[in-house]
Amino acid sequence: MKLLSATFSATAVVLAALGTANAQSPCSSIYTRKELLSLSSSEWGTVSSVLSNMQRDGWFAWFGYLHNTYFNQIHGNSQFFPFHRRFVQDWESVGQRYNSGFIQPYWDEMRDYRTPASSQVLTSAWVGGNGQGSNWCVTNGNQAGWTMTYPSNHCFSRNFGNNGNPTSWYSPEYIQSFIQRDTSMAQFRSDIEYSLHGVVHINIGGEMYQGYSPNDWIFMLHHANLDRLWWQWQKNNQLWTMDGPNYDGSQISLSSNIAAYNEPISSVMQLGYGNMCFQY
Repeated sequence: MKLLSATFSATAVVLAALGTANAQSPCSSIYTRKELLSLSSSEWGTVSSVLSNMQRDGWFAWFGYLHNTYFNQIHGNSQFFPFHRRFVQDWESVGQRYNSGFIQPYWDEMRDYRTPASSQVLTSAWVGGNGQGSNWCVTNGNQAGWTMTYPSNHCFSRNFGNNGNPTSWYSPEYIQSFIQRDTSMAQFRSDIEYSLHGVVHINIGGEMYQGYSPNDWIFMLHHANLDRLWWQWQKNNQLWTMDGPNYDGSQISLSSNIAAYNEPISSVMQLGYGNMCFQY
């Protein structure tokens, strides 16, 4: 009887959590986040203009500050995916105040895994390449010549790994193996955070190597892609899976608040509902 009672109680908790999650209203319209290189010239023009305005008004500094402040709470535990989904959506919503057509793209880094430095993404037509000079200041791409103001005034910088020629990172097949086999958030988060997530931050370097990595717009491209991978995993019978440690060592759940946001994790679990009005 005790076992039956415990099982019933656990089931009730899960159903209650799912009921809270499903209480999110469907979005009236859903926009599509595209891979960066698939943007039209008009779409890229919109994105570039909005980013320049966000830099002018201090939003790069704000998001760099926020990420740096909560860094230890949002890495190495199961806050990782829900926080960054909310964080990128927050960024996107700010951009949409400048132009309602602004949609955050993603960078499919696995496509470029063999020779990352030769990626078309890292050219002057898009986000630019490695930094130059003793301070590794970036001189091409959409952030060329920018002065970043957080944590103090400095040139926008990148310092590619392996002396400017990053070694190959993780293949599509390697990442897909996690999506297919992992059955817990704790395992999936660890597998992604300590593979593709980490290697891109480290090998782009400069701003991306710091707690204030949102100074580099590659951060948003990167985390939109990681969010896309999480959504692929969720659609593999893991839609409401949330387990593992929270930042304070307790067990995380759908009702746990997202770090830095006074909102339950359940509010970001399902794309197309609540404020998550986007798809990939």
